[in-house]
Amino acid sequence: MKCNLCPHNCNADRITKFGVCRAPLDFKIAHIQLHHWEEPCVSGTNGSGTIFFSHCNLNCVYCQNYQILQLGQGKIVSENEFIDLCIKLKNQGAHNINLVTPTCYSHLLIKILPKVKAMTKLPIIWNSNAFEKVETLKQLNGLIDVYLPDFKYFNEAMAQHYSQAPNYLKTALNAITVMVNQVGEIKMGSNDLIHKGVLIRHLILPGQINDSKQILKAIKDNFGDKVWVSLMSQYYPAYLTDQYTEINKKISAQEYDEMQKYYEELNFAGGYFQELESADKNYTPKFDINTLE
Repeated sequence: MKCNLCPHNCNADRITKFGVCRAPLDFKIAHIQLHHWEEPCVSGTNGSGTIFFSHCNLNCVYCQNYQILQLGQGKIVSENEFIDLCIKLKNQGAHNINLVTPTCYSHLLIKILPKVKAMTKLPIIWNSNAFEKVETLKQLNGLIDVYLPDFKYFNEAMAQHYSQAPNYLKTALNAITVMVNQVGEIKMGSNDLIHKGVLIRHLILPGQINDSKQILKAIKDNFGDKVWVSLMSQYYPAYLTDQYTEINKKISAQEYDEMQKYYEELNFAGGYFQELESADKNYTPKFDINTLE
């Protein structure tokens, strides 16, 4: 295999030569859990059946999950073991199967998600950074019920500076367009749980609210009422932010209030605005490969 699953087009075999994400050819997973801190329509009462993959095709300097995404903590599992993990989450009462940062493993997921869907009968969530390749997403058609992309940047220089993501804006907009075309507008199932659709996330960065406003406006202009929007204020300094003074802090109360006002002005069809108190590392999962046992 020569890996060109994502926009980096590394052409790596992922055995002797690794790409930007540094992911191996097989599944590498760091943690699974019933996640209670996702959006209410995702976590519900029992929790979202969350599978945290190791490695990522972005290199965000502020990565809050850097231990697994940037440093590669995790465990290689077989396809059958992966399916067993999904069944384990279902048996624990998960409302859905939530695939976090799955892009690097698209080639494997395309192959086995039909089995996962048949055996769990749960909605499948694709929880990614929106730096996706249209050709790869098209192969997921019919396999994913809910797309949960994190739309990170409007400004191209920021995308490159903080995440090494060239041409991010166009790439993300094209990817989200494919997602919306695949799954349509938001549909809610029982107990106010999301059953189908696209819920776009955006993480506010300190000192960058103008970029955040442009992202929200782009979402409204391009997708109207077809999507919901979750605006996240959970940013806190992590990983390499001590080398980036301008983002080595939390967002201010003034920035929070201004973004909340702008979010409300755009009058999205639905969504969430995260409380400022969410900017706490205690809400970041404690990654433990023993959860895979």
